[in-house]
Amino acid sequence: MASGGIQTGSVTNWYGGRPTRGPYDRVAPVDAEFYEQQDSSYSGAAGVDEHRRNTEIPDHTTRRDDDKTAAPQVRRLMSDGPSDAPRASPPVPWLPYTLRWPFLSGIIAFAFLLELAVVIVHSISARHYGLTDDDESDGAAVGSKFVPTTLAVIYVLWTSILFDDIKQTEAFARLASPSGALAESSLTWTAEAWWDALFDSFPKRFRKTSWALLFGTTTFILGFLVVSPLSSTLVVSQDVVFTRATNFAQINMASSTPLQANPFSATYFRTISNVLQNVTTSAWLTEKYAVLPFWPDKANPAPLGPVIANSAAQTWTANTTVFSAQLDCEDLHLTDLKTAELASHSLPDLTETGISLDLSSQSGCMINLRLENISSFATAGGSLWSSTKDITNVDAARVYDNSLTINTCPQDELVIFTTPLSNGTDILSNSTVRGAACRASYYVGDTLATVALDEGKTIVTIDEPRYMSARTPIPDGIANISAFSDVFFSPNWTTHVNTEKLAKTNQYESPFAYGPDNLLSALYSFSPEQLVADRNVTMNMQRIKQQFLAELLRDAFDQSSSASPLHTPGNVRDSVRRLVVVPAAAIALEVVIAVQLLLLAGIFIYTRPAIRPLGLTVDPASSMGLAKLLANEPDTLQSLENLYDRPTKHLNRDLMGKRYQLTDEGIRLTTDEGTAEKEKPDNNQKVKPEKVFDFWVLLGFFALLASLLIAIAVLYWYNNTYGLYQTAFVYAFDISVNGTDFGSVNPASIITTLVAVCIGLWYNSLETTLRRVQPFLALAKKPVIGSKGISVSYTSSYLLWAAYRASKRRHLVLVLICTGAFFVEVFTIAMSSLWNREPGMISSTYEVPRQLQLRNVPLLSSGHLPEGPSERSYKVDAISSLFSNMKASWIYGAAVQLSLNGSEPPWSSGGWSFVPSDLSSIPHETVQHAGNESEPLALTMNVTLETSAIRGRLECSPYDFLSNDSVWLSEWDLKDTELWNTSASPDILDRGYELGLPIERLDDSAMSLQLSAFFLNPPPGVYDGSRNFSGDWTSFFVDDRRLQCCENLTGKEIGESSAGFWSFNEGNGTSYPGVTDTWPANFTVKWIRGRPVEGYKAAGEWISDDARTHMIWAEKPQMTAMNCMPIIETANASVTVSSADHRVLDFSILDEPRPDEYAWTNDFAIYQTEEAMESGSIDYYTANLTVSHGVLFLLGLLGAADIDNFGGIAKGTRRPEGQLENVEDQTFNIRDPGLNVDLMTYSMLSLVNNDHQALLDPETLIRTAQQTFSAVFQHFVNNNLTLDSGGFAYQTLNEKFPDEIGVPRVPQNHPQPAEVQGPAATATLYISRPVELLQMSGPAAWLSMALLLYLLATCAVLAIVSRRYNKLLPRKVDSIADVAVLLAGSEKLLTMAREESIAAVKHDPASTARLGWFQGAGGARWGIELTDKVARPDPLLQQEENEGLEDEDAGAETTAVAGRDAEMQQRWSSMVNTSRAPESPHHTSFRTAG
Repeated sequence: MASGGIQTGSVTNWYGGRPTRGPYDRVAPVDAEFYEQQDSSYSGAAGVDEHRRNTEIPDHTTRRDDDKTAAPQVRRLMSDGPSDAPRASPPVPWLPYTLRWPFLSGIIAFAFLLELAVVIVHSISARHYGLTDDDESDGAAVGSKFVPTTLAVIYVLWTSILFDDIKQTEAFARLASPSGALAESSLTWTAEAWWDALFDSFPKRFRKTSWALLFGTTTFILGFLVVSPLSSTLVVSQDVVFTRATNFAQINMASSTPLQANPFSATYFRTISNVLQNVTTSAWLTEKYAVLPFWPDKANPAPLGPVIANSAAQTWTANTTVFSAQLDCEDLHLTDLKTAELASHSLPDLTETGISLDLSSQSGCMINLRLENISSFATAGGSLWSSTKDITNVDAARVYDNSLTINTCPQDELVIFTTPLSNGTDILSNSTVRGAACRASYYVGDTLATVALDEGKTIVTIDEPRYMSARTPIPDGIANISAFSDVFFSPNWTTHVNTEKLAKTNQYESPFAYGPDNLLSALYSFSPEQLVADRNVTMNMQRIKQQFLAELLRDAFDQSSSASPLHTPGNVRDSVRRLVVVPAAAIALEVVIAVQLLLLAGIFIYTRPAIRPLGLTVDPASSMGLAKLLANEPDTLQSLENLYDRPTKHLNRDLMGKRYQLTDEGIRLTTDEGTAEKEKPDNNQKVKPEKVFDFWVLLGFFALLASLLIAIAVLYWYNNTYGLYQTAFVYAFDISVNGTDFGSVNPASIITTLVAVCIGLWYNSLETTLRRVQPFLALAKKPVIGSKGISVSYTSSYLLWAAYRASKRRHLVLVLICTGAFFVEVFTIAMSSLWNREPGMISSTYEVPRQLQLRNVPLLSSGHLPEGPSERSYKVDAISSLFSNMKASWIYGAAVQLSLNGSEPPWSSGGWSFVPSDLSSIPHETVQHAGNESEPLALTMNVTLETSAIRGRLECSPYDFLSNDSVWLSEWDLKDTELWNTSASPDILDRGYELGLPIERLDDSAMSLQLSAFFLNPPPGVYDGSRNFSGDWTSFFVDDRRLQCCENLTGKEIGESSAGFWSFNEGNGTSYPGVTDTWPANFTVKWIRGRPVEGYKAAGEWISDDARTHMIWAEKPQMTAMNCMPIIETANASVTVSSADHRVLDFSILDEPRPDEYAWTNDFAIYQTEEAMESGSIDYYTANLTVSHGVLFLLGLLGAADIDNFGGIAKGTRRPEGQLENVEDQTFNIRDPGLNVDLMTYSMLSLVNNDHQALLDPETLIRTAQQTFSAVFQHFVNNNLTLDSGGFAYQTLNEKFPDEIGVPRVPQNHPQPAEVQGPAATATLYISRPVELLQMSGPAAWLSMALLLYLLATCAVLAIVSRRYNKLLPRKVDSIADVAVLLAGSEKLLTMAREESIAAVKHDPASTARLGWFQGAGGARWGIELTDKVARPDPLLQQEENEGLEDEDAGAETTAVAGRDAEMQQRWSSMVNTSRAPESPHHTSFRTAG
């Protein structure tokens, strides 16, 4: 055969041999005229050129008798229609569904919508700082993870299907070209891998660029390499800060200006709390500024507390007014200290020796101060802080009048600090004096303020540079600064912080302090030495002045909050967890999908039949479809007939050089350019059968799936047990270009998605192979009808549709595998949703030695035994020491916590206190580097340990006799001149009521004494004159002093007032601190409400005599009182604390609480050495005292409200004024118009939002008293606590009394403490460190593992059946040639292909065929041929056909459980291993590849 074409008319048949009837003799000759008509009707769709239309058709030796039937036969072949179809009907070009315009338009539209969706969500996220709040709901998880990945998976799946159909039709497109195509680029061409397809799409010699294949491959690559992985990290959960404009309301102070300095007791309390306890009393009062409050317009009322409640973390920003005080000081240095003769204060004509000291500054300010040697300023030291205009009025009893001389000082304030100067007679050589001259300035200005709201705290800051440039001195129209200065330097401070009584250096003397000096001194623990040593003391002075000014403004804020607010614009910045689009991922997806849109448009254009004709009218995927393309081309059949035994990899070489062309009648061999040059094969070489499924590949895939399953399971366990916090897991890459931040990406989701995609590609390659070979496996197993064999193809059926079609044909393995292919897509979605990066904790353990345990040894202190009846109790020294450190005052601390929303003490929560351990030894180590942290994670750790716990609580019950007011209330006729001094008493009431009952007159000159108490048992009718009444009783005040405060009077209009104190229930003849001999002692909590008037005087008293004034109530007051028993109990607990501040985060009580048996055992036992107890010993009145912590706590708690309890004289020797409440003492009291309470009751009132009426409810009174008692005990337990020495309720391990304590003076009453077994020597700390965690989603992990199990099962099934499949089908069927060689010698099958349509063949019993050995015209061969055995049609498949469920153009499936017939195996083995000589032109020998 010459090259360049097929010669015609010179041979009798196409074999070149003798004209013998062969398998192709039935092919009827077709004239050229017919083809010309077909080409013209085809309109070029099949790509037939002029050369092909003029090609001469060879004449055949054998023809049908009636040549007129030839043309209709060809028409039936090409149109696949019925035999009587009209000649004029043109064949319709066939395209796969995915290449038809509806599908392509749909996928382009879907891609466009994806692009639009990404752009929209990216834009929304950029504009609104995220898409929506992350409420950690299932909807948020679905929206952020599953939806993007699901859409991406669907899209990539469609692009993969499109890519598959482009690959499957590429060979036909090449064949349909005008010049045809060489066999190696058409018939034997395959592109299983995407990289092969990409490589083959580029131009080569004799072949142009395949644009459709290039575009399809690129689209697919971008899909699975970019779109799928990035979709998993497109939307993430992040903490986002965003800003929005808001209208704010602002305090309107117009009605309060000019501001007046009228401080309340609460004003001093808040100032002292802030300075000493460092507690924020209002969020708007900072250390340096007072900010005019503002808040969102819709919020109500004005938020003035220390913490502004808010539902989420926010930041408010607005312009507002700011106030500040500034103190500029110049140091005064001591220039002279000497003795001087001073005029006697009592005898002006005489002189006394005193002290003169001179101080001066660099600017020339000079001060001369003269002191009496015995003044407390000289003997005890102290401080003097006053304005220059008032400094000469300072307490004349302690500093002489006119004793201070000031020269040329421009400043308006002076402060002098000194250590003791004199021992009473001589100047001390080691004394130190220092001072300062100061000028106070007060400013106001508008500036930008920022309010940061977070959980449990509020921080207000201002734009300081802007304020400093805008501030001006406060004008008189806004505030009366002169009045403020007068109030600030007034002696009122002594009422609230009494240095004289709180800081005695001995029984009779304390450092000097006056006015604000009391607070300044308390800040230095009343130590003159500390004051003098601190070079920054003026900073603390400014802090006190600023805070007092701020608290006065706070009072003004309160008063103005009810007025209509002003309005000002501002911004609110919210910090919330939101679902955010990662800019880097979004931009990448936008670019890639946009490129894919262009590629899809190119695919749409380059797959149109006019540009890329396929030359097909039917789907060639099935055996019958391809047979129709071969049946009328004898040359093509001849070139393929004897290659059935050639392995797939050798077919390319065997057909090399042959050029084929797809014409209207089929695939035509046009030239044979390389036959002569081809190397002849070695027929003696053995060829192994090809493996459709390689067992070792399947085993490798199984191992990969199993490894992935194990990895996910291990990671899931590790995630739940320890947490995935290592840097490799949590590191996130910050993506920025030229300083523009494009977000951060954690590669975990991308990697797992890529892994899932790779798993899917591998699995889908197996599934694709099985779908392609399944019809051949069915044919190889047994003869099957056309609908199950030669007419079926699963190539274009996917996922569940393929599984459904396979189930109809009972191809069970294919059902499993195709279902697995669907699960692979679900697996990709699950894997992409596997990870979420979020803050978390990791745990470790650490052992530390225990240092403390609950106290079982009484507290030890020293005391001075009274030397006479007028001296105070020896117990007072120990009790008063509880209040010496005001910076750590436990009563103040509890009141601050409850009334000002302060924090609980360290190692305390829920009323419990927990024995602490030393956490400082825990190693701080960096456990990760997360990459994209905006700021380093704090070094704080959460520590959990088991320890002992202690708490105080109350059991209270109401008094049932209070409804009978005659037992606690007296009624008076205030106009009775025999009883009342009406001229010296207020002219307001005619009759009234007084708390308590009268006692019999002591003499005739005075009215009856009033018992300021009430009995707790039915009272006796008459009390004797000596006041030795019987029965338990309690007082209205903290002790039996008579209440004197506080009325709420405006003119003669009487307002409501309240009083409340906690007081011991005492027995006959007892007095504080000897209130009881039995512990624990009950006490009474009271709340009294009514309308009192102060100042009523009894008859016979002078107008100026306030010794026996009375407070009378206009009506019967209401009183609620509770009898409360204190309980201190202990338990074992597990507690979690922050290592930074020891704040308790969580706790649980591990057992039933039990009473603390050591809390009440010891009531100030006296210990002395035997020498000291001897009469006349110098140490006779010095003793060691031991007391239980419960006794000390209760005595301190119920005595603090009357600081005179700790005075220098015995209570029984008081003067008449000593029988009255000391209203000048407000150290642990709050006394304001209408309110007189101790700090415990003030705390209770704060707990009900200052609702005075609420505390009359017994249940409310009990609840608030219980909460207050527990809080106070917590602060007592933590007061002065150290790990080295313990505290009031904790002791060191196995603590004992020292040997030098002495012996008890009353041994039988004070036994030595028993030995108690302490706790374990070490404590195990369970440490939780804050880290970034890669959190594994439980549902996604379980779903992934379940799907992997299914894939493993299907892979195992496929591996098991692969051996049988390889025996049934010992060659691959990847290319056109692979199938064509099985059909080339099948005479009956080809005859049916010429005569019948595919639709007719499907269910025709005559279409029963088998893949195996059969006897053809040329001899025995292996291929597909019709059999004489007729298979019964499958009614299910017929029903599917009738219902339109089966698409004859779609095919593709792979299932196959087939057997292998022994005869076929033997003959195939014989074929590939034995060389046979050709017997005739019709029987080609079995060849083996060389």
